[in-house]
Amino acid sequence: MILTVILGALAGWAAKRIEPQVTDQLYRWLGDRDMIADQDRGVASLLVCLLAAAALLSLLGEGGRVFLFSVLVALGYFQEELREALLSRKP
Repeated sequence: MILTVILGALAGWAAKRIEPQVTDQLYRWLGDRDMIADQDRGVASLLVCLLAAAALLSLLGEGGRVFLFSVLVALGYFQEELREALLSRKP
């Protein structure tokens, strides 16, 4: 339990610090045309940290529900953009 609290606090603290690196990686993956909005980049950074902390907790035996929760949060937050990107892809 205490490990979950510590990693959660570290993930929140690290999110602002890695935002430039996450943004750079998103530009490489998505390009200018499909890049997420400015206000969502901080959320993307937070989700990266959240997923990393959840994966670490799962590896340490704290349970896989935390990782699943993080994935579902990411899918729920970005569902409109993901759906639009998937539907606009050309086969």
